[in-house]
Amino acid sequence: MRTHTIPLRLKRTVRPERVPTPGIERAARDTAGFWESVRRTGTPLVGEADAEGRRTVTFLWRGGDELADVLLVANKVADADSYDHNRMERLPGTDLWHLTYRMRGDWRASYTVAPVPAGAGPDDPAALPETLRVRRERALAVSDPADRPAVARWFAALAHAVADPLARERLDGGRSVVSLPEAPAPLAGAPDAPAGRVEEHRFTSAVLGDSRPVWVHEPARRPPGDRPWPVALLLDGRDWHTDLPRTLDGLVHAGTLPPMLTVMVDSLGFASRSEQLACSDDFVRALGGELLPWLGGRYPITADPRRTLVAGQSLGGLTAVHAALTDPDRFGRVVSQSGSFWWPNVAVTGGESERTTGRATAADRLPDRVHLSAGTHEWSLLDPNRRLRDALAARTAELGGDPAGVRLEEYHGGHDRACWRAGLPAALAFATDDWER
Repeated sequence: MRTHTIPLRLKRTVRPERVPTPGIERAARDTAGFWESVRRTGTPLVGEADAEGRRTVTFLWRGGDELADVLLVANKVADADSYDHNRMERLPGTDLWHLTYRMRGDWRASYTVAPVPAGAGPDDPAALPETLRVRRERALAVSDPADRPAVARWFAALAHAVADPLARERLDGGRSVVSLPEAPAPLAGAPDAPAGRVEEHRFTSAVLGDSRPVWVHEPARRPPGDRPWPVALLLDGRDWHTDLPRTLDGLVHAGTLPPMLTVMVDSLGFASRSEQLACSDDFVRALGGELLPWLGGRYPITADPRRTLVAGQSLGGLTAVHAALTDPDRFGRVVSQSGSFWWPNVAVTGGESERTTGRATAADRLPDRVHLSAGTHEWSLLDPNRRLRDALAARTAELGGDPAGVRLEEYHGGHDRACWRAGLPAALAFATDDWER
């Protein structure tokens, strides 16, 4: 296992405030009527903002004696160290389980609920879904020995996690989303925009020795004056190719984004992703020396690095900045969401960490537009993102550039595709705001 791609397991020192559930007395008097009301409004239940802008947020589950526990699993709020803090309470004599936090009114998070069956024994780790099994292995690999039973217990509960059936918002088939009223709204495009075209291709790399799908989105609007297409490479493309194209169509039609080709590049699974999105020079060579020429054989694309963007999340965000530092003649714009700039793991390297920030400090050329974002709940990588922002801005100024071209957005959320989905359009707009509309 490549443990240098796993961040240090830093324990959260401050947890969300848990408070009594508002209106629980009414629910006790008329549980059937309460559930009927919940079906109409959806979940979670959100209270009015207090003087500090915080709101109560009540999560619910319906079940009886067949359950031993019900856990709320909200992104970067719940973890192995907080099992008890995230257990729902059962209203005695009813089928109502509930948990209420008091949160800032701009919180956004994906979440699941884990109803743990009564009498359930330890699950066989080999029987877990691949994603969960690998997450468990990675968590155990960097945990203190004393913490490993709690980690194993946590992942045994996660085996039962499902989406909230009454949630107002879904991220995908397995996860729900809570977006409080003050959470930043995604940029909205024109709802009547003409549909662009998405084509799936197979890209084979001699440098990497593999083959993967890529999805190319071509909007209905073309660059003005028959200019070549600017290009945005979006890593972890399998996460984006279904829903993002329609959003891009609307934003391009409205003029919020320029006409551009968006190339969504698959990552081929955990093992490949951990290898290739951890500052791999070979991966950068494959992008700049193989993928872009391959794309140019099918579309008229720019050769200008200022009109070629790389975007990614987590290790993909790390790789986006690494690509621009490694091949500045090809990549001049960057969007990084929750970039893993703590990399590599200091415990594995014997002391070295935040290598990308060190490279930025000494670079002779830097991308002229960089949009970074990170969540206030991402306690292991928020400070590394801040330090990278400072290093990029300072070095840009030393090289005679404009440090205003480096921006870090801090949002109230976690390491979460719900937050990335909401924030990506604005990040792309910042990074491309001087591209031809």
